[in-house]
Amino acid sequence: MINETISQSLREDFVEIIARQTGIEIRAQNYGSMGDNIFTRIKALKLASPQAYYNLLANTTPESEEEWQKFVCLITNRESYFFRDKGQFSLLQNTLLPELIRRNQRTRSLRICSAGCSTGQEPYSIAILLKELIPDLVNWHLTILGIDINRESLDHGRKGCYNTWSFRQVEDDIKARYFKNAAGYYQLGEEIRPLVRFQQVNLTRDPFPRLNSDLRDMDLIICRNVFIYFTDKAIAEVVEKFFNTLKPNGYLLTGHAELANHHVKAFQAKLFPESIVYQRRGGEYSHLSNQPVASRSFKPEPPPLEVSPVFSAPSVNTPISATVVTPLPLPTPPKTTPIHPPKANPAPVTPAGKTSEQNDLLAEVEKLFKTKSYHLAKTKLEQILKRSPDHFRSNYLMAELQANLGNYDQARQWCRSAMKLNNFSCDPHYLIAHIEEEQNNFEEAKKALKTVIYLEPDGVAAYVNLATLYQREGDFQRASKMQQSALKILQRLPKENKIAELDNVSVEALILELENSL
Repeated sequence: MINETISQSLREDFVEIIARQTGIEIRAQNYGSMGDNIFTRIKALKLASPQAYYNLLANTTPESEEEWQKFVCLITNRESYFFRDKGQFSLLQNTLLPELIRRNQRTRSLRICSAGCSTGQEPYSIAILLKELIPDLVNWHLTILGIDINRESLDHGRKGCYNTWSFRQVEDDIKARYFKNAAGYYQLGEEIRPLVRFQQVNLTRDPFPRLNSDLRDMDLIICRNVFIYFTDKAIAEVVEKFFNTLKPNGYLLTGHAELANHHVKAFQAKLFPESIVYQRRGGEYSHLSNQPVASRSFKPEPPPLEVSPVFSAPSVNTPISATVVTPLPLPTPPKTTPIHPPKANPAPVTPAGKTSEQNDLLAEVEKLFKTKSYHLAKTKLEQILKRSPDHFRSNYLMAELQANLGNYDQARQWCRSAMKLNNFSCDPHYLIAHIEEEQNNFEEAKKALKTVIYLEPDGVAAYVNLATLYQREGDFQRASKMQQSALKILQRLPKENKIAELDNVSVEALILELENSL
């Protein structure tokens, strides 16, 4: 029988060994999920106690190393999507990459690393940008290296196949140009996929740069939304490694304010409207210091190459200021106070004029969704919800909007609110399925999809998505049953019909895709 309690001292030991092995800091609010992950592995291995599992992790045997591979899959965040953070990608497209291209024009060589690349959306986004920026890319010696500690994520990235949720910030023409729609999923074309190589790297434990590795002499390292999970000690160590891995004048791009409290004297910080960027200066690495250094200005970079934008986002290419030290802690940008989903009450009678105005606002919101103008759409939805808090469609759209912005907890909250108002609608349940799948909560995703099927037995998309989840788990028998159920429904539909939930794939194309996979 398993001892299902973890003593305080043993819990502290787990926190310490996780930090030492991975750099990840388990904070007090995450002790519960850490415990859940530990017991998941204890049950899978049929161990007797948490202490036995700790002893396994603490060993230096091949069995211990293999178990770390499995445990890391549970404690790392695999959330990613293409062109995440339009501001930073606009900065890359209009300023940083054009500068690096000009700088390397003579050698026609460019080396870029995406650190903590998860399932590959970020390095592939960089590859697409470079394809758009460099007409003769085939004549360049290009290295785009995606590195991550999670082996499963890297395997996913190598396949280059993604669900529609990964494209919520991608313009339709880019999606059409570089991806092939396959039963609601998108396969990256051979024009882009070979441009990216993947390598498993533990940022804190693995030594780099190394001459016999691709992880060296980088022009640009992108490491976003990684340091927010790391201990201060791990951040200091990895930043030093990144410095030594960059070429002189190479750039490090991190998530917003991730290094705000870390004084990295060896880097020159450049502050653009879209983001801070850290440039390696010449000389040896200067270790982290708490002593401030006076700031000074520098000459702006030359204007960017004239290229067609991959996506529409404003960009100002001249830095606002520059310092020779990582700036003092930046103030946290003010957060918009979310509207908490109201309890479901009987809907008030709405005057006709008010209903008309509400419908006009909703129509505007729908248009803004199509252009991915989510922040403006949020403002208009808040106007509707302030007047009509029990309006189902507005509650659901707010859930979808929050999910598109990556605010999954708020998205779940709004979904629950929408369900209270109309529990027979499939939309909130389908959105929950997408969110849970994106966060690797596959059991919850399956439950939500089964609810959709219960509410709408002829809903093709739910069967197709459920089949994909079963395939991912290796349950090919159940996956086949779901595909056959989808085929039976599709064969009753006109071939020219489109399946909206699967990105408007035609019935005819989906039938062919499913028949080929059976």
